Amino acid sequence: SDAGQYRCMAENEVGSVAKLVRLVLQSAPRVQVHPRAAAVGAGQRVLLHCEARGQPPPALEWRRDGAVLQEAPRARVLPNGTLLIRAARPEDAGGYACHAHNPLGSDVAHALLTVRAEPRRVRGSLVGIINAQEFGVATLNASVLEDPRAGTADVRSSIQSIPPSVGPLMRVLVAIVAPVYWSFTGGDTHSGFLLTQGTFR
Repeated sequence: SDAGQYRCMAENEVGSVAKLVRLVLQSAPRVQVHPRAAAVGAGQRVLLHCEARGQPPPALEWRRDGAVLQEAPRARVLPNGTLLIRAARPEDAGGYACHAHNPLGSDVAHALLTVRAEPRRVRGSLVGIINAQEFGVATLNASVLEDPRAGTADVRSSIQSIPPSVGPLMRVLVAIVAPVYWSFTGGDTHSGFLLTQGTFR
């Protein structure tokens, strides 16, 4: 590269003089983001680093899904250009891009953020009689894992501690195999999850 310091000297029989000149070559921005793909659990901190080179030094701008990223208490851009998300939420998942620009041009680098949501869990118990057989007390476990971007929820339930004498009866009693009932009322749900207009798998 021709960039650097140059020294010009002039001399004669009387004396000499020197002058230092620094040559800086201008260039369009080149930008990199790392990591390019990040997967974190809900509540974890996220750091997406943006490194840009160019002359004059390029200005940086973060965008999410094409829109300029608005800074908030949970998400902000640090002085070095790094994007910080203090406690990631499922709705933070998506595509992020760091744009760099100066008078000679612009460049962009992309990163994909995945946020793993933690399922909500409920535990209950079943007590009763099935076809004259004492059911005893069985443990009911249920979990709901929501995906805000897809608009779906994965609902899973299971029964544990089933007495051996009752087990064969459950093969024909379909209703007891899915003992979790879903309430679609407008207020608080007292006996289940409220998942109005949910998609169940």
